[in-house]
Amino acid sequence: MRTFEEMMPMLRQFSRAMTKHSLVDRKSYDFGVGMSLHSAEIHMVTTVNMHDGTGVTELAEELGTTKGAVSQLVGKLVKKRLLMKEADPEHGARVIIRTTDLGKTASDNHMAFHREHDRDFVEYMSQLDDVSYETIRDFGKQMNLWMDNYLK
Repeated sequence: MRTFEEMMPMLRQFSRAMTKHSLVDRKSYDFGVGMSLHSAEIHMVTTVNMHDGTGVTELAEELGTTKGAVSQLVGKLVKKRLLMKEADPEHGARVIIRTTDLGKTASDNHMAFHREHDRDFVEYMSQLDDVSYETIRDFGKQMNLWMDNYLK
């Protein structure tokens, strides 16, 4: 079994990657719709686009955030004409959130952006054997639990 000290170089490597992710997360981009969108905005639009006809609770679960944060961001994106809200005909109080045509364009361009920028990493991951791939999937779950400890 490895000691904490032996694992420190690896933990520092992960920390550097998370720091870089945090920097990337703060940048904004125009995904072909004439306005710059921050990471949280475009990821919300893309998540809604992938789950066309979803609600606040489902979005909060999918994105790992609160329903209040989702509602606030959805309201902002409705004002930007990227999302729209409509009453759920089957559940009176529930609101269905969908992308507008502009939101769909932004989402499609966002996915193309990731296909380009993530190409090398996706290629690396796609070539892993099944055991290595499952180890990394489990590792991702464990990293989430690790970070949950800091958010308590």
